[in-house]
Amino acid sequence: MSLRERCKQFLGEMQTNALLRQGSPVDDLVAFVLAEVGRSADDRLAETLPLVLYFATDQDRDEFVAAVQEAKPGMASRKLP
Repeated sequence: MSLRERCKQFLGEMQTNALLRQGSPVDDLVAFVLAEVGRSADDRLAETLPLVLYFATDQDRDEFVAAVQEAKPGMASRKLP
């Protein structure tokens, strides 16, 4: 799916959420942008689905990444600021 198609889908979901008065448009937009920034970091990620995780500490994040890489050695990950 192209960026244009993902944006179109995202806007449709935002309109539906607005009609149903659910969700947070700002939080949804931030999550969408973070996912797209991560996807554009590497061409191999162009057709992948994002998973954004937040951790209390850098150590927690590093331990999680190490565990996932051990279980799935070929998996790509990007650390965003």
